[in-house]
Amino acid sequence: MKNLASVSFFLHPRLHEELKIRMHYDGFKTQSEFFRGCVIAYLEKNEKFMDFLDFYKQDEKIQSKANIKKSRRLRQEGQNLMKSLGITEEDVENIFDLIEEEIPEL
Repeated sequence: MKNLASVSFFLHPRLHEELKIRMHYDGFKTQSEFFRGCVIAYLEKNEKFMDFLDFYKQDEKIQSKANIKKSRRLRQEGQNLMKSLGITEEDVENIFDLIEEEIPEL
């Protein structure tokens, strides 16, 4: 498993058991598969995931309602700007690939 990073955190044993049961019920083969999906959804700013995250941040008082609303507005403005400029997700990936080729240590 070269070139992979590990992420770990602690859970109460009961929560861990409930998580394993729930993931099995939902068809996840591994915990890695589940968390990888969550990370990708977060990084890609998946709309449904971000809606959940906004709800969670408000419910757990991680961020104020005003900041959550501002973040949501900024995400929408960013999407609109990308659309108006005709920039696709593939274009963004290509840009990052080019940067990585030029500066591999990033």
